[in-house]
Amino acid sequence: MSPHFGLMDESKMSREEALLLRTRLHWRCGVRKMKGINMSSEALAILYDALLSGMRWYILRHLPRELGENGDEKLENERFVFSLLRRAGILDQSLDLPFIEKIVDKALMEEDVSFDHHRFLLQLDSFLTRLGILPFDEAELPPEDLASL
Repeated sequence: MSPHFGLMDESKMSREEALLLRTRLHWRCGVRKMKGINMSSEALAILYDALLSGMRWYILRHLPRELGENGDEKLENERFVFSLLRRAGILDQSLDLPFIEKIVDKALMEEDVSFDHHRFLLQLDSFLTRLGILPFDEAELPPEDLASL
């Protein structure tokens, strides 16, 4: 189940608002799951979704003119998102995207990536902070069902 399922109604929000809330909900859930037992692959996938949602939010917020025609469709293409953020100077070497993608892929293939959790989390934290998404007040988020963690 998605970390934002039942916690937000996207039909009552702008796309930009929905992406920001999704990013923060996924961040909260992913970080908590990272601290759990045997949750590494799910946590990493959730945190990767937080990263992508945050990137998409940033584009809608700060680079909407760069989207051009079919903007919603383009935003769903990860490679387009990465390319646009690189051209804008936002995605640089401070985020080791090949490392991030490799760790997520390995985790989803059920390989042990526990030794890279800390580096993965630090990279995402730093990048999402640069985007203006972190830190945030968790009290402003809808409460989550802690039993599902």
